[in-house]
Amino acid sequence: MPIHPGHGPTRRALCGGLMGLLIALAPLTTSGETPVESLKVAYLYHFTHFIDWPDPPPGDSFVIAVIGDDALGEALRTLEREQRRAEERPIGIRVIENRATASRQRFEDCQILFVGAAAQGQLDRILAAVASRPVLLVGDSPGLARRGVAINFFLKLDILGEGERLRFEMNPAALAGRGLKVSSQLYEVARVLP
Repeated sequence: MPIHPGHGPTRRALCGGLMGLLIALAPLTTSGETPVESLKVAYLYHFTHFIDWPDPPPGDSFVIAVIGDDALGEALRTLEREQRRAEERPIGIRVIENRATASRQRFEDCQILFVGAAAQGQLDRILAAVASRPVLLVGDSPGLARRGVAINFFLKLDILGEGERLRFEMNPAALAGRGLKVSSQLYEVARVLP
């Protein structure tokens, strides 16, 4: 049973909301006026609306594990405290603390696993720990999507060349075999790897 079944008006409105979010994101400047962590949290939260997991998480709480990025972990804990609502029901975000090492047992209960830059050296162990499991792997380091992470954040110079915007790339092969159903609308706003 998918977590977010249906493709009615609510689903379309959420898709439109993500599209609007992607278009309206303020450029990131070197002075740090727009925190990158806040934008990543917004993306991670919205990903839960565009991906169906095969089994609902216990208590309708998404579990997001973070390894190798303390700042993002803290930003997600802020979201967890705010108890966001989606599709007329609460969706709790439960953050697992940063993990020093990757193991199957540590990540078997999460729906999203974020691999920060400090953990990219452990990527092979992380991939083995979640192999064939319905876990969305997300990263933010160059080359991670080509190495097996499904969604990878990157900064791209804006059209005017005045700043950078946070974007993401997707690796369809990294999603294969995980039992995750990804909305085609998410692919439309991503840079998709061949």
